[in-house]
Amino acid sequence: MADYRFLFVCTGNTCRSPMAEALARDILVDQLNVSVASAGVFAGDGAPASPEAVEALREQGLDLTNHRSTALTPELIAAADQIYTMTESHRRAVLDQAPEAEVKAQRLDPEADISDPFGGPLPVYMETAAQIRRALESRLKEQHT
Repeated sequence: MADYRFLFVCTGNTCRSPMAEALARDILVDQLNVSVASAGVFAGDGAPASPEAVEALREQGLDLTNHRSTALTPELIAAADQIYTMTESHRRAVLDQAPEAEVKAQRLDPEADISDPFGGPLPVYMETAAQIRRALESRLKEQHT
């Protein structure tokens, strides 16, 4: 059972938040008692990750082929110790469902929203993955200092 739970949130849970989940899992591979999940504020349950997201992470040695989308719920919010959203509007959507989550819900990149690559070509997804990795490395360093 995990002692610390991260939740990553985007819109449909097929691009940004699954990439963040897989990248965080990769970065935290040696951390015991940490779990990582993702969800979407407008996600249906069960959709696969977008082909471009799968390919962008495959190029980093990570596998998203088994990902299936999950809708954001108050239960997921309550179970998370830290929630990172891709945009400020996602953070507000989290707080609309659970105002008490204010202390644990933050944008992954505090400087800027992480743009949605949906519908773009593979290089856009690769840049989004790089932006997510940079933000994750910064945020996770904060968690351990």
